[in-house]
Amino acid sequence: MARWIREWFILSALVVMGAGMLFMFWTIWPLLPDRLPATIFPPLDLEGVAAILMLIVIIAGFGKLLRGQ
Repeated sequence: MARWIREWFILSALVVMGAGMLFMFWTIWPLLPDRLPATIFPPLDLEGVAAILMLIVIIAGFGKLLRGQ
């Protein structure tokens, strides 16, 4: 019985959070074109490319670490 209640609680929480996110996107999305610059991703320099590659390597390594356990 406790497992059934826990599963319904988790499902209900996910539905409520999803509805909240949908409402937030519905209210915020029309405001974004006025707030965002024309170019969201400016051209990256060498340091930016190196930082993105390092972040990808760290995320992949962390994923492999968690998968190994």
